[in-house]
This record gives sequence, structure tokens and C-alpha cells, in this order.
Amino acid sequence: MPAPDTLGSYLVAVVTYLAVLAIPGGLVGWAAGVRGWALAGLAPLVSYAVMGLAGPWLGDAGLPYNAGSAALCTVGLAAVTYGVRRLLMARGRLRPGAEEPPVEWSKRAHWAVAGCLVVAVGLSIAVVLSARGGTTAVFQRWDTVFHANGIRYIADTGDGSLTGMSTINWYPDGSFYPNAYHLVGALVYQISGTSVPVTLNAITMPVAGLFALSMVALIRQLGGRAVYAGCTALVAAAATTGAYESVSSGLLPYALGIVLTPLTVVALQRFLVRPGVDTGLILALTADGLLAAHSSALFGAVLFALPLAVQRWYRSLRRKRVDGVAPETPAWRVILGDVLRMLPVLVVSGVLAAPQILGAIGFTSGAYPYYSWNSNLPIPLALKLLVTFQQVLSRPQIWLTVLLALGTLTFFTLRRMRWVLLSAIGLSGFFVLVTCYGYLPWVVSLSRPWWNDRYRLMALAAIPLCLLAGHGMAELQRWIARLARSGSWVRSRPQVLARLGLVAAVVVVAAMAVLTGGFYRNANATAVSYLYYNGPEGEVTPPVSADEITAMEHLGTMGIPAQEKVLNDRMDGTAWMYAIAGVHPVAGHYDGGGRVSPDAVYLALHFRDYDTDPRVRDAARRLDVHHVLVGSGTIRKDTPIAPGLQGLDGRDFLRVDYRNPGAVIYTIVK
Repeated sequence: MPAPDTLGSYLVAVVTYLAVLAIPGGLVGWAAGVRGWALAGLAPLVSYAVMGLAGPWLGDAGLPYNAGSAALCTVGLAAVTYGVRRLLMARGRLRPGAEEPPVEWSKRAHWAVAGCLVVAVGLSIAVVLSARGGTTAVFQRWDTVFHANGIRYIADTGDGSLTGMSTINWYPDGSFYPNAYHLVGALVYQISGTSVPVTLNAITMPVAGLFALSMVALIRQLGGRAVYAGCTALVAAAATTGAYESVSSGLLPYALGIVLTPLTVVALQRFLVRPGVDTGLILALTADGLLAAHSSALFGAVLFALPLAVQRWYRSLRRKRVDGVAPETPAWRVILGDVLRMLPVLVVSGVLAAPQILGAIGFTSGAYPYYSWNSNLPIPLALKLLVTFQQVLSRPQIWLTVLLALGTLTFFTLRRMRWVLLSAIGLSGFFVLVTCYGYLPWVVSLSRPWWNDRYRLMALAAIPLCLLAGHGMAELQRWIARLARSGSWVRSRPQVLARLGLVAAVVVVAAMAVLTGGFYRNANATAVSYLYYNGPEGEVTPPVSADEITAMEHLGTMGIPAQEKVLNDRMDGTAWMYAIAGVHPVAGHYDGGGRVSPDAVYLALHFRDYDTDPRVRDAARRLDVHHVLVGSGTIRKDTPIAPGLQGLDGRDFLRVDYRNPGAVIYTIVK
């Protein structure tokens, strides 16, 4: 039985998740010499990398993945990293320091940014808490059942392979899926002892807070102002199209990949400024962490970070100062040196992530169908959605649009971060292309890593747009401070003059909080509520009903052996039975795909003919089916339950063992 969904168990799950994010990645990052905000930002991504790599390699070796083996992998990697780094430093082959941020922050600035980050995390938590489903509700969108069952499977079996968790639905061989999200979730589920729905909620709550932390780490690494970092953290927690929209659609691993994408720039900048084994390893783990979180995340990270290298090379061509390069170094040596030094990192990254890479290649050439969305919105509408941070909601986030305009107009003050504008133009153009011409075959092919989905590409474009909006907010603070300093009353009071920057920052943050209604907390809560109700605004009928949850929990008390499968409908909420009760369903996901067992398909169509059709009895025997759970309602409002599961009451080969208003459990008695 799952643990009760109490407030105490929920808090335990949240704390456990934060610890799993901080400790493995923090230990490996510290061993590699990462410190400060870079360590704080990179720790979650490195944790996902370590767990995402450990699970498949342990699975291939026939070893279990659990808290103990994950800890051993973490300690082993950290020890080797620390030892190699210290050895190279002792021999003079590593001279750390050049990779640190080029601009110092005062202690007060660090604390102020930390305060903004705390507010951003609090906003993220408040958004999920106030979503209409509640903190311990079962997620309702399409792919969430797959993620929930995957977490439970890894925790129960110790199988961390890239195909194991999908055998809940595509048995016996499974299907490839990058599983870092689920491997971390399995640890949270195991350690906290809470239910899978609570675990999923706990992992979801700080998602925008992670986005804010990634932004802060990026800006700090590139020498941006503390005010810029703090403002961007708040913008990241306010923008619907950043983290919340992907969550609202149930794209949980994708949302994770988006909020961690800015950290690519942190790792890349540190390596370009001071190439070395330690910075190279962190860059390799960064790439692998994104790949293990979601296949498209690494592609998106390359598109996002490439303008950083372009700006660096452009400066070298103009014979301007380039970080980490001696003056008067020819441009061709800078460019060629950067490319050549990246090759060993790519090799290491590829070797570490060989299971993911080979699995992705096999998947794309396999039988799983690819469906494109073929969007064809008008270009003006696409641009409007883009700059107003609006897709799933009816109202634009107009104040973020104002900040975006200010940030774009003043991009020249970004200095080392002027590349952000190029990134914004490139990713925004990609979004417009797919949104307006998504029906063209070459556009479908180009955007295949994102499933030709404009919602996913909007989230990717939102990263540089949030950076520009945060810059606009910071520039507003600078203008207010300059205006105040021009007054004779202020100039005559040194103590007031010294605090004008802080006062201006407080004024700007307070004004934006008021104008946006608490940084759009209510609007974002509405967006996240779709995760719990699976429908357009105003839809309140969840496909996974409370009656079905109660029936699934009862199913878990019936002592059904692990090898048995319970027959259920593919479109109702009973696909959650494994995540909730640990009982294997015949249909473990709403999506049938191309690898569903023919026996499962035949039972769904003809089970009611069990008495008269020997093929039904043979299929039930092969799948070891002895019980049936029929729920109420389906995830597709216009799709009834499978014909083979209709009208089962009164059949002499079935006995009713449990019934409530929304679900019934039968036992096959013949």
C-alpha cells in the first residue's frame, strides 16, 4: 500500500528530492573544483547526469539500481575526479582560477540574489500548491502515467536500464526512453517512503525554482550584475512559457531539460576559458545529463549556447579581448583551438552516454510511430504568442513583454552576454517556423527532436527571452538609481548615495510584484492546473477519478502475484494501477504505440466473449490474467472504453470482488 498522502509525507518527499539534487552533483562538482554559484547551479544537472548514467550501465551489468549503488557510483566518480585533479595540479598541469567569474560581487549582492532565488522557489511551490488539483493529486495528462509507472518500476525492481520501465506497457522487450528523471524519482520514492503521486508532485514543485537557479548561475559565470541575476530569477519564476507550460502538458522530463539548459553555458564558458580535465569532465557530464533527461534537451542546449561561441570567435576576428586567450593571439588559433579542445570532451561524453546514444539511434529507426502536429498559425499570431509569453492561457503576460522590449533595446549593455540576443532571434525564429509552417515535410524533419511541437519550442525560446526580460528589469533599476543620484539632496548625503542601488532594486521588484499580481502566480497556477484535470480552461472532469484510485488501492490489498497482469482499459485511469498499487496492468499507458502485445489488443476488443472464444482464453492465459478492473470515463472524452470490457456485469465467468460508483473489480472464475 502506498504511504498516506499526508502533509508530513509530502514535506519529506520535497526535502528528499532537494537532497538528491544537491548531494551527488555537489560532491562530484566540488571534486572537480567547481565552487560558488556555479556549483549550486550545476549540482542538480550533474546529479541527473550521474544517476542517468549509472542506471543504464548498472542495468547492462546486471546490477541493481538503488540508493546504495547510486551512492557508490557517486562516491567512486567523485574520488577519481578529485584524485586526478589533485595529481595534475601537483604536477603543474592544471592551474585553476581563470575559469572563475570575471566580476566580483559584494557579500550583500550575494545575499540579495539568494533572496530573489528564495522568492522564485517560493513562487514555484506556491503555483503548484494552488493549482486546482492539490499537492497530492494524481497527474492527469497523457505521458504522466508512463513516468509514474516508470518510477515505481525502477524502485521495485532495481532495473535502471533504458528499456526496463517501459515493459509495464510494451512487454516483453520494452522501448527505449531516457530515464534520468525516473531514476532520480525512484530514489526519492525509495528514500522518502511516500506514494508515487506525492513523489511526482514533490519533483514538480521546485521546477521554476531550478530554472531561476540555472539563470543565476549563468549570469554569475559570465560576470553579469547581481541585480541582473536577481531580476532574471524572478522573471524565470513568472514566465508561463518557461517551466510551467511544459508541466501543464505533462511533459515532465522535457520541462526538466528546459530548466537545466542554461547550465550548458556555465560549463561551456568554464571550459573555453580554462580547458582542462576537470572543466572538460563537467562539460561532458552537463551534456550527458541533458541527454539522459530528455533526448531533445541536448539539441536545444547546443542551439542555445552556440551563439556564445560565435560571439567569442567574432571578437577574436576583430582582435578584441577574449576570455582565457592571450592578447594578440590570431583568430584562427582561437577558433581552431576551441574546436580541437572540444573533441576529447565529445569523445568522453559519447563513451559515458553510449547506452543513451545507441538506444536513441535504435529508437528513431524502429517501429514506434512519429506523428507531427503540422501547425499553421499566422506569423503575426506566432510572434504575439512569443513576445507575450502566452500559449495555453487566454491573457498575455504584458508586463514581461514590456521588460522584454526594454532588455532588447538595451542589449548592448549586456557586454559578455550580448550573444543572448542572437540566441533569442535564432530560437524565436525556429519557433515561428514550426508554428507557421509545421506542415512542410522539411520543417517536420528539422524539428523532429521536439516532435514538431510548437509548445516545446516555445519553452526553448523562452530561455533567452527571459534573460532579455530580466536584463530589461535590471536596466530599469539602473535608470532609477541614476535618476535619483542626479538630485542635489542625494549627492550631499553619502550614506543615502551608497544605498541607492539597493533601494532602486527593491522599488523595481516591489513594483513588478504589484503590477503582475505576485509575478503572475494565479495565472501560472491556472496553467499548472491543466496537469491535474487534462483539459482546456474550465475542464473539471479528471480521467483518473477518486473512485478509480480507491479501487486501485483495493486491488493492491488482494495479494495479486507480481507475474500476473490485471486486464484494464487503455484509455481510462486504471493505467495508473502499477504506480498506485504495484499491480501490473495489461495496459500500462494511454499510448498504445506500435509495440503493444497482440494479446492485449485482442483482449481489449473481445474479452467479453471469454466463454465462447478460445483465442480470448488463450490470450488471457499467456498474459496470466485472472482479474479485471474497469473504471469510468476515458482520457479522450469522445472515446468509450474498449468494446471487450463493456457489459461485463452478469457474465458467468466473472465474479464481482469490489465495486464503487466509478470502478469495479472482477475475478475470472472459469
